[in-house]
Amino acid sequence: MSKKMLSLFNDDHEKLREMCLHIRNGLRTGVATERIRHYVDWASKNFLIPHIQKEEKFLTQQTKNTRIKRAMANHRRIIRLLTCSCEDLKVLNLLEEELEVHINFEENIVYKEIEENSNSKKDNATFGTTKGFYCQWNDPFWEE
Repeated sequence: MSKKMLSLFNDDHEKLREMCLHIRNGLRTGVATERIRHYVDWASKNFLIPHIQKEEKFLTQQTKNTRIKRAMANHRRIIRLLTCSCEDLKVLNLLEEELEVHINFEENIVYKEIEENSNSKKDNATFGTTKGFYCQWNDPFWEE
């Protein structure tokens, strides 16, 4: 079960990398930060937060170690950035960077470790997918 779950999370991560790319492109091309922030708020509510919740439910079923604790701490930091009332430009830059680094950490370290130590009897939870939602944003500023 772990490998299947990790595969679903990796699929989600591809969408999150796309979100990072959209933020990065919007900032690079001078798109109004309000437009980017609206997109981030929408994508967070409809995709990022549900992904984090599913992932944390899965991670809490794993043997605790410093890498899993770090992944959970990274989730908290990302949530704080999403709810920060700081200047949008600063928050958007930090969010894009933190999210990209976090995804790489999970995929290259945490998930590989879980795969190596997988106990299929333990990992029997089911999680829904967020596939199909991602193209619904009505202001694709990254295409400008």
